[in-house]
Amino acid sequence: MTTSDVLKAAFSNNEYTSEEKDKLVKFRSNLAGLSLTKDQLDDSYLIKWLRARNLDLVKAEDMFRTSMKWRKDNQIDTLLEREGNVPEELQRLIPLAFCGISKEGYATFLVPFGRHDVRGMLDKYGLETCKKFNMLFMEQWVKIMKEEGAKKGVQCTQIIEICDCEGFSYRQMATKSCRDFMTGTQAVMDANYPELLRLCMIVNAPKVFELIYNILKPLLPKSTSDKIDIYGSDKDTWKKIVRERFPLELIPTNWGGELVTEDEYGSGHPIWIQGPKDMSAFMKGLTEEDAAFTKIVVAPRERFIQEVQVSDKQTILEWKFKSEGHDVGFHLFYSKEARAKKDQWEDIVPLARVDAHTQVQEGSHICEKEGIYSLVWDNGFSLMKSKTILYQISFIDQQEQEKLDA
Repeated sequence: MTTSDVLKAAFSNNEYTSEEKDKLVKFRSNLAGLSLTKDQLDDSYLIKWLRARNLDLVKAEDMFRTSMKWRKDNQIDTLLEREGNVPEELQRLIPLAFCGISKEGYATFLVPFGRHDVRGMLDKYGLETCKKFNMLFMEQWVKIMKEEGAKKGVQCTQIIEICDCEGFSYRQMATKSCRDFMTGTQAVMDANYPELLRLCMIVNAPKVFELIYNILKPLLPKSTSDKIDIYGSDKDTWKKIVRERFPLELIPTNWGGELVTEDEYGSGHPIWIQGPKDMSAFMKGLTEEDAAFTKIVVAPRERFIQEVQVSDKQTILEWKFKSEGHDVGFHLFYSKEARAKKDQWEDIVPLARVDAHTQVQEGSHICEKEGIYSLVWDNGFSLMKSKTILYQISFIDQQEQEKLDA
C-alpha cells in the first residue's frame, strides 16, 4: 500500500454500508444474552469486531465473546481503579504524549519508541508484570479517548499515532523475551482492542528497525499493517505528512507541530502523560550513566581507532558515543585485515565532525562482509584541545542469537 493509499484509508469518513448496518442489527441480537455496557452496545464499538472479522457474524461473535471472557478473567474493567498507573520510575523511562483530538475525531498520540528501554523494563520487572503494565497502558488509552472525546463532543474510537524510532537499538529486541513481549502485546491488542489504530506513522526508522518489523509483520492482521507507514530520517518528508494529517497545536515542533515550549520537545508541557520533565535530555540520550561507556582522551591532531573483528556475515554492529565540551570527528571503515593501510579502507561512514557534546551520536550497520570494522574518533582538526570521548560498541550475531533463543 502506498503512502497516499494509507492516508486515504486512514482519513476517509465513510458511513456504514447497508451490509454493515444489517450485520450490526444481527450482531447486537446475537449478543443479547451478555451483560454489556451502553458503550459496548454502541454501533461504533460493535462495528470494530465485525470489521476485524470481515463482517463474518460467527467469527465476530466468537472473537467478541472470547475477549469478554479475557476481560472478566483479568478483571480488566476495574484494572485502572485497582492498580492506578504503572510505577513512576517506569513512567519516566517510557514517555507518551497525548496531542489532542483531530478534526476527524481521532485521538492523537506521540510515542518516542526509539528511546523506550523495553529490555531494561523486562529485566527489572519480569515478563508477567510487564504484561500487566501493557494492559494498564491500553486501558489508559481507551479512558483518555472517551474522556477527551466527550470534551470535544465527539465519539472517539480510534487513534492516530506518531511513533519516533530515533535512537532505536537492535539490542532492545535481541533476546527472545523481548520479542515474545512485543509479539504478545500486539496479539492482545488485536484480540481485545480491534480496529483501534487508524494510522501509525513510524518516523526516523533506522535500517535495523526493518529487521524487527519483519518479525512482527506476519503476526499483524493485514487491516493493521495497511495502516502503518514507515519513514526514514528525512524529516522534511515525514513532517510534511504530519502537517497535513495531524492536529498541530499540541504536537511539539520537533515532530512537525506548532507547540512551543522551553525546547522543541515540549518539555514540561501537560501533553506528556508520562515521561521525564526534561524531554530534551531524554531524546538526546544525555541521561544515560557514564559508567555504561568506555572513556578515552584523544590528543590534539591525533585519532583513536577501535577495531572490531566480525566473523559472521549479517552481524549487526551498533555504536553510541558522546564527547565532553567539544565536537569530534567520526569515521567507520571496513578492511580485510587489522591495521590496514589507508588505501585498503572501504568507507562505511565517511569522516565528518559531529556535535557529540550536545547529543549522543548513535548508529548501526549490518555487516555484509567478514573482516575488520574500525570505528575512528578523529581530533586531527584540533591544534590545541584534547577531546574526551565516552563510547559503547556492541555487535549481535543473529545466527548465534537464534541458537540461544532455541
